[in-house]
Amino acid sequence: MLNYDIVFIFIAGVAFLGFILNALFDKLNITSILPLMMIGLLIGPVFHIVDTGAGSTIADLTPYVTALAVAFILFDVGINIRVSKLKTVFAKATSFTFELATATGIVVGIATFLAFHYTLGWSIIESFIFSFALSGPSSIIVPTLVKVIKVGDELKTTLVYESVASDTLELIVPILLLDILASAGITGVAILGLVLSAIVGSIIFGLVSSVFWLFVLNKFKAYSESYSWMLTIAMVIATYGISELVGFNGAITIFVFGILFSNIGSVKPSTDPMHEPNFVEKYLSVPYSIDHIKDYQKEIVFFTSTFFFVYIGMLFTFSGVYIATLVFAVMITFVIMLVRFAGSGLLRGYLSKDDKEATRQRNFISYNVARGLSPAIVATLPLTYGIVIPGFLDSMFLVILITNIASTAGIFMAYRRKPVEVLKSKLTVAQA
Repeated sequence: MLNYDIVFIFIAGVAFLGFILNALFDKLNITSILPLMMIGLLIGPVFHIVDTGAGSTIADLTPYVTALAVAFILFDVGINIRVSKLKTVFAKATSFTFELATATGIVVGIATFLAFHYTLGWSIIESFIFSFALSGPSSIIVPTLVKVIKVGDELKTTLVYESVASDTLELIVPILLLDILASAGITGVAILGLVLSAIVGSIIFGLVSSVFWLFVLNKFKAYSESYSWMLTIAMVIATYGISELVGFNGAITIFVFGILFSNIGSVKPSTDPMHEPNFVEKYLSVPYSIDHIKDYQKEIVFFTSTFFFVYIGMLFTFSGVYIATLVFAVMITFVIMLVRFAGSGLLRGYLSKDDKEATRQRNFISYNVARGLSPAIVATLPLTYGIVIPGFLDSMFLVILITNIASTAGIFMAYRRKPVEVLKSKLTVAQA
């Protein structure tokens, strides 16, 4: 049994540690994922400061921690997708994201199946659950990385959009595949029907829930504005729970809820006295509450992501880790790099006209392989379904570690400034 005083101190310590590491690594233009996961590793399986083995409180809490992380993260992703800002790059960015994510998921899935089918007994579906969880860069990491490169707004927006969309795909696709895996014994047609009904039902429920909640916030503005974030988080949790309870997909529901909630609720009523307010302006517009919620949501996502990286490190076990698994993680990282380099040509119109700088930008796209919170969440999902995939969590842990090391080292090498470049920069400043 955990000592609750220690739990409180641990939670507070994680929050302070996350703030310090994020501030430090933001200055260095690299991510804090590695030290956070290593701290969890040291606390749990290395020094056994906290019991994290099978049957422990930490292990038993996994389904609840994972569900909260999925709900909070996908809500945050949804409310930060601004449809209006994506108009100029939406078509190409969407094409790039889905083509690259699909190619990465398929190639890595086949490689995983070949590597683990005969050694760990993974099925093709289990291999694709693993691969699609790693199909795109992390939205937590990319905004920091784009600071180190000089690119146009179109390329920067595209890469950030890719990371946001990929984070969503990395959760939704594995969850749908887990639903299929959990429905073993049902015919293919029946499974397809269940999946499609779950997707459609989730989208409709997300739409209805968001419109209902916007109406409530709008109707009781005088009472709800000060508490809009807390009330909305309660609504998010309730929506996720009801969605799962009735057989829908909670992840898709919350994602749709977040997009519609933010984009509809942000509409500001016209100040023109001659303008006749439309339905949205009159009954669903809550721009002040949306801004208030986004400000607070940054804090909850900061803590959720910080805590979860430590948590996933604590769940790691050494029993299933062999040299072959480490070699596999390195191999998968190189495979992802190759797929991304091949796919970088899809963004040719957004690259620099200067050949040297364009090469650097393509290298950046290739090295942008660091995986973060979504695959870390997926690593724990099979346990919540009662499905045992040997070595799944440990393999995911290693790939997250290796991809972050490779991304940090690769981008540093590609964008390190040589003495001649530094001198030119100083001369330019002096002349100005």
